[in-house]
Amino acid sequence: MNENGFTLIELIAVFVLIALVSMITLPNLSNLMKNNNEKEFKTYEDMMVEYTKTVPNYKNKMYVCLKDLNIKPINDKITCNGYVTTTNNKLTPYLYCIKNGEETYKTNDYSLPDECR
Repeated sequence: MNENGFTLIELIAVFVLIALVSMITLPNLSNLMKNNNEKEFKTYEDMMVEYTKTVPNYKNKMYVCLKDLNIKPINDKITCNGYVTTTNNKLTPYLYCIKNGEETYKTNDYSLPDECR
């Protein structure tokens, strides 16, 4: 018999191999995406600190609001608000972001001052 094609055993073996590779790579891919998102927000916080240094007399203020920093949004789907405290010559960013009504990122001890609302 000279037939072209795959046997059932060969097809099952290919599907098993695909399933095994998927089981190994998908959790790693999920963790990679989560870590990337976390780094994106940390980078945005770092930008907030650097932009605060450009605000005139920032050292004389208790905090500088995100809306006063003129930083571009992370993207169109994520809405963020926050501020940078300027106590003891140390700049500390606080950031809160939502996407589709759900919290995507929040700095520890975040509490938005009334002036920044």
